[in-house]
Amino acid sequence: MILISLFLVFVKIGLIGFGGGYAILTIIQQELTQRGWIGQQEFADIAAISQITPGPIAVNAATYVGYRIAGFWGSLVATLGVSLPSFVLVILVAHFILKFKESRAVESCMKGIRPVTVAFIASAAIFFALESFVNLQAPLLVNWGPFAIFAGAILVAVFTKINVILIVLMSMVAGLILC
Repeated sequence: MILISLFLVFVKIGLIGFGGGYAILTIIQQELTQRGWIGQQEFADIAAISQITPGPIAVNAATYVGYRIAGFWGSLVATLGVSLPSFVLVILVAHFILKFKESRAVESCMKGIRPVTVAFIASAAIFFALESFVNLQAPLLVNWGPFAIFAGAILVAVFTKINVILIVLMSMVAGLILC
């Protein structure tokens, strides 16, 4: 029964997950925490792991959550569930794209979807900021170690040409020291 539930939840996520990885993280968080499958802190950890491993964030998160909940078969059905809608939609879109690419209705729909995508990405950013920088036991206190790592990573990423993998590794070392 849990395998069917996992599959259906991730099919739903894959079907409504417009905007890619960061936008879909909000949907994944709501679906999984609402069902009590994972907590907020564990979701933050899953999202972080999903971001630093190769591949799409949604697929990585589905694979991890599926494994966490139901082992190998859980990871398989969750991964298939989140991937299947995109696979089918891409085939359908590819078939009809030439016919409808100049359609005002299609363009209007896309103009409506883009702001929602930005909202989902902003929602994910706010979630991660709160999980990383705010002490949830004492909400008026800031976790300065993670905040310093964030500020340093932003500065290094924007003002240098250091490879992002090296920035992640430097952040891990900084986490060992500051957190």
